[in-house]
Amino acid sequence: MENTHHEQDSSELSTAELITIFVVFSTILIIFGDTFTATIGIIAEGIIFAVAYNQKHKLID
Repeated sequence: MENTHHEQDSSELSTAELITIFVVFSTILIIFGDTFTATIGIIAEGIIFAVAYNQKHKLID
């Protein structure tokens, strides 16, 4: 019988942790940055976290 349980690597973050970190960094950018910095920072942050989420779930090859 094949073991179908996927063990999570101890260095990987859970989805909830990724979302929490995203929200915290976005809040910091909004509070301490001007409009341009916050906008560009949130876009860049979204790309970085999307790549991390994709690597975790292997959604796109």
